[in-house]
Amino acid sequence: MPRRQAENIEKKNQKERRVMSQKERVDLIEVDLLDMCKYILSKWVFILIGMVVFSGAGFGYAKVKSVTEYSSKMQVYVTVPKTSDKVLIRDNAGDLAYDYQKLIKTDLIVNEIAKKTKIAKDDVKDAISAEVVDGTRLLEIKVKSDDKDDVKKISKEVLPVFQKVVQKDLGRNKLVIADQPSKIKAEQTVSTKKFLAVGAVGGFVVVAGVFFVLYLVDLTKKAKRN
Repeated sequence: MPRRQAENIEKKNQKERRVMSQKERVDLIEVDLLDMCKYILSKWVFILIGMVVFSGAGFGYAKVKSVTEYSSKMQVYVTVPKTSDKVLIRDNAGDLAYDYQKLIKTDLIVNEIAKKTKIAKDDVKDAISAEVVDGTRLLEIKVKSDDKDDVKKISKEVLPVFQKVVQKDLGRNKLVIADQPSKIKAEQTVSTKKFLAVGAVGGFVVVAGVFFVLYLVDLTKKAKRN
């Protein structure tokens, strides 16, 4: 009986030693992580320089790749003729709006605008687009190009040409102009702010990563010496 008790006590002691050993390893890891963070943060000057350099690189890339685009918007409201009970009109204003969305890029419209503005047909076709505002009969027409003068000329002719084609060529009801062409706005195709932020984050990650590797190398050398 005493022998069995002694064996049980020894097993218990071994278990406690294993638990203590695991705790010591955890404490050691925590100390190493703390030292590593202190080491990396002590290199804040180099990290800051890296962030500035990478931000500058991102800004330069954005400037080189970015193109200034100009745009103008306008809206028309699609209607159908008023009728009496004796006249059947099969047109639906909502469906017509989607028809007109496709019509805006057809030769009926594009050729006439190209003729009036003296701009190449393909350039006109690329510049204009239309989209139906969800849940409405409003059709938003947009003119967009990297040539400000082209946007100005096309915007001036879109609505008159569109109105003529709808009324005279197609024999449909007159479009109601909800919004005249807006002032021409300029925007960059590549955001410099976005690339500045990405560059700063990238610089931090790269420089901090380099010092992390150096810390591990130094830690390995010390472990071998010990």
